[in-house]
Amino acid sequence: MTRATATRLTTLLIACAAAGPAPAVDVDPLLSRAGAAAKGGNTAAAIEALEEALAKVRAAADLQVKPFLLVAQPARYYGDYRPRGNSVFRSGEAMQFYLEPKNLVYARSGEAYTPAFDVDMEVLSADGKVLGKQQKFGTLRLQSRSPVRDLFMNLKVTLTGAPPGAYEVRFVVRDTNSKKSATVAQAVTIK
Repeated sequence: MTRATATRLTTLLIACAAAGPAPAVDVDPLLSRAGAAAKGGNTAAAIEALEEALAKVRAAADLQVKPFLLVAQPARYYGDYRPRGNSVFRSGEAMQFYLEPKNLVYARSGEAYTPAFDVDMEVLSADGKVLGKQQKFGTLRLQSRSPVRDLFMNLKVTLTGAPPGAYEVRFVVRDTNSKKSATVAQAVTIK
């Protein structure tokens, strides 16, 4: 790792730690350790310290869902999405959503890391009235020997029998290893 790369990573981690209303996280000792290791040519130790610092910042940061979008078809793997051109559907036509949760808390048991989240779903009318909802509409729990960050979920919603009009499909993503949650919504039209 070059000094310039270590400096950019340090700047990124400091910016992440300072951004948003999340609680303050002290990553200075880890960044110092990473800097000393990089300066001494021990790139493995530098990367390990930077990853520890980034994990601390992520654990303290708010849960984010980015990207969240309507897609043309379900993703087969992380990042395999093609945005849908519009949000207009026929009654009974499947709506495909794609989302990636960020900053989950990873439970650890021995050598296993377990990220886990649930997704609740609500359908609202144009005036904000809840027309239907389902808790745990989607659920993901994964065990891994390393903290897998590239997590995604496909969600399929079908509004069979819905009269023509404007609706909002809302998802609440809940980290089951913490109290973090994030809400995302998409306006749709049934024609």
